[in-house]
Amino acid sequence: MDESDFGEPLRDAERLVSAHPGYREYVLCEVFRQTLDSVFLRNWRELTALLERAASDVNLAIELFQNMHRPDVREDFEAETAQRLHNYVAATMTMVDHSRRIMRGRNGPIAEEFVERKRALLTNSEVPFVRDLRNFTLHRSLPFLGNTVRMTDLNTPGQTITAEVELSVADLNAWDGWTAPARAFLDLQGEAVVLRPVVRRHGELVAALNAWLYNSLAKANVGALAEVNQLAVERNAVLTGTDLAEAERLTAEWTRLRQTRPSEQSSDPIASCILRPPDLGP
Repeated sequence: MDESDFGEPLRDAERLVSAHPGYREYVLCEVFRQTLDSVFLRNWRELTALLERAASDVNLAIELFQNMHRPDVREDFEAETAQRLHNYVAATMTMVDHSRRIMRGRNGPIAEEFVERKRALLTNSEVPFVRDLRNFTLHRSLPFLGNTVRMTDLNTPGQTITAEVELSVADLNAWDGWTAPARAFLDLQGEAVVLRPVVRRHGELVAALNAWLYNSLAKANVGALAEVNQLAVERNAVLTGTDLAEAERLTAEWTRLRQTRPSEQSSDPIASCILRPPDLGP
């Protein structure tokens, strides 16, 4: 027996779930969370890990400036850095556009505070710079990547060799598309923008803003989501041919299985389990 055997009563119960504003808000928020987790943060972590490797891996640092043999390691590293940088700056605009969509037409305390938090975010010079770097990278060319290798206390037990990936300010300034805040940032950088601290700071700021937004919207939806979960129990009562008490027990069990054994998750398009949005932290 499959769901089609339950006919119109099951379809009616599922329509009540899918049409509920709390369910629609839950889906909207979860898709937004996926943008943050799977697109923005994943690209940020991949790029920062690569930049941190250059700053901590002595062998890589040496390969970045040696000229005694083929520069295969350096060329591979620079190619991967260019790829990760491109993906990261593209992901930043994806994050911006998705947050605009989720906030379109909203008003009230969350919308008002989001405007204030976004205004504060933009006072950090890394934000307009990375925004414009995205336009430079996607619409003009990949920025020229260089590196500076620093060596201290050579031939002593405390010697260090580190490298920083840099963007040439002269190369960036050849473009006339920089906004005033980004150009002011460039004017303070000397000959090169050291990429690692810029990316680290930018990612932290953007992640904090959007995690706050997700958490705020998810918490505001808790009451409506409780109604959705009750409708899910009623749907499951139709599906299983049981009373509400037994359907509630089964729903709790299915929820437990989904949390502990992902392979046993239901493939139903409409929620069979209790929906609880995760807290992304501060």
